[in-house]
Amino acid sequence: MSTIHAVIDWQTDFDEQILNRMLSGSHYWKPDIERHRYLDGSPSVGLAKASLFNRPLSELDSIIVNQTESVYLVSNAHLDNRQQLATELGIDASALCDGEIILNAYEHWGVDTASHLLGDFVFIIWDKNKKELYCARDHLGVKSLFYVIQNSRVILSNEHQSLLVDGLFIEKNIKKDWLKTQFLPLAGNEFLSPFESISTLPAGHQMIVNGEQHVVSPYWSLESKPLPAQSDKEYLFQLKKLLTVAVERRLVSGYPLAAELSEGLDSNAVVGYASEQLNPKTLFTMSFDGVELNEQNEKAWRPVYQEIFDAMTLWPNVKPLWLASCAPIQKSGAHSEHFGGPSSMSSWFDSRCMLASEQGCRTILSGWGGDHCVSGYGDEYVYELFSQGKLLTLYQHLRARQKRGRGGHPMKSFILITLETLFPKLYKLVTKKRNHLRTHLNSLVLNSILQDHVNPNATQLIERIARTYQRHSVKERDYSELISVGVQSRITSTEICARRYRCEFRYPLLDKELIEFAYNLPSHLKSKNGVERFMFRELLKGKTTERIRLRVKADVLTPDNSESIKQEVEQYLKDVNKYWTAEFDSMFNHERLIELCKTHPHVALRYLQTTMSIQKHIRTGNVHL
Repeated sequence: MSTIHAVIDWQTDFDEQILNRMLSGSHYWKPDIERHRYLDGSPSVGLAKASLFNRPLSELDSIIVNQTESVYLVSNAHLDNRQQLATELGIDASALCDGEIILNAYEHWGVDTASHLLGDFVFIIWDKNKKELYCARDHLGVKSLFYVIQNSRVILSNEHQSLLVDGLFIEKNIKKDWLKTQFLPLAGNEFLSPFESISTLPAGHQMIVNGEQHVVSPYWSLESKPLPAQSDKEYLFQLKKLLTVAVERRLVSGYPLAAELSEGLDSNAVVGYASEQLNPKTLFTMSFDGVELNEQNEKAWRPVYQEIFDAMTLWPNVKPLWLASCAPIQKSGAHSEHFGGPSSMSSWFDSRCMLASEQGCRTILSGWGGDHCVSGYGDEYVYELFSQGKLLTLYQHLRARQKRGRGGHPMKSFILITLETLFPKLYKLVTKKRNHLRTHLNSLVLNSILQDHVNPNATQLIERIARTYQRHSVKERDYSELISVGVQSRITSTEICARRYRCEFRYPLLDKELIEFAYNLPSHLKSKNGVERFMFRELLKGKTTERIRLRVKADVLTPDNSESIKQEVEQYLKDVNKYWTAEFDSMFNHERLIELCKTHPHVALRYLQTTMSIQKHIRTGNVHL
């Protein structure tokens, strides 16, 4: 794990101490080593890196320079295809860190380098001869990169607050688009900085900057490609092989490993496969808010915890980690002091990261993101059957779903699918009162706590949100979940939160090769005989309990905490009111906020905590609405 920084100015020299100030933005997580390098000349260039040693050879991965001192690189990378790259480049990679391999790749492929890499990575390259900067971010956005383009200067960092240090002169005006992502039910994917001046390099993109222009472009996209014709058994065999490799790639560490574990399919798959590959080495697990079962929580949590206890009987080398008492969880604004600006990030992951860190773990495996594609539900298969005219198969599928407890009467479901496909306007009219999600989202948009001038096109926004959730094929759904709905935002937030505990998350179910294969598999493997997530359940045989493997999502038992949320909302509203000013009235509608606290307390809690984070930073005088 590393934080990387770069400053390039085509017109003026900048103070070399700026690099030290940028590095100081990472002091809260106590890096193992910090380095910076300043190159005077035209342009003036500075690179810096703060490193945590968590993989073999990572102590060598500093500021990498080629033999002629014409190419310089800083990276935060875990390459999964080191040996493949070594073969293609004709080098011996056994003693090379990942940064050195990326630099070799650049000298061979130039600005096509990113398309040849696999893994979690972000890198910045300065080519002295070309006087050109080249940077890229991994396919799904596990690693982050923020940047600022000023008149003659470009500034980059994956540590957000490092862009805000003295001497960089970054304006701190709140971005309206950021306010919309915080206070409207948007399903945006990209993690936005709250400041107008700071941009985010999207996942699967690269950027080239020179003295005349900067160009951001995609180097990868998720594409629909026909797979070689095979039997279902052969497809499943290949999928299992890819899942095994995806987990294996993320077990590379010089330290103990930990994993998140719930009663769900995704985390059970990761832990099941990882424990088998690590055995006899210990795999530590953390669950929910990390609190062990006790007299206070047993009544609410016993059924859920029992699911995990039963699964653990299959994994002899898994050791669960628990807290004796509950750690306070703030759902928004928890990490703003290390972010450098207002934030909606949660402290939900803190207890898990803390438990892992106490055991010396620097890598945490997560099953998150699986149901976005690899373990997707496949429910949209019914629309594909209808459009293909396979009506008898569709009816049988709907009957099987009903028996499984995941659908109503098959004939009624069949009629609704017909209406939605052939007569969408009539379908909207018929289901207007039944579609609770649409009604809920419409209410949040039309009664937004943002003033109307911040969100002037509410009707268009409602249609945009509705289109996001209108999926009539399995691939359409998976693409939307992976690329449009929120993968980047979630994992960037997690990366920033985990850094505080000197940990980083890795996501086997977001492995590029695994995703591309799963995405293109036939839809009937994803929802078969009425069983959703069918192919993934097949891969779980022997890896977890049959109860978990075959469970229905609605069968998951979680405690009702609505009363405690209402109490929290009352307290947070008092705190927000205390610092409410005329400046806030220019952006927020106070009356609607009060009403939201009554009608949607779960949503209001997040809004209130984010508002408090904004208020806190405005009081310092450095942030402006």
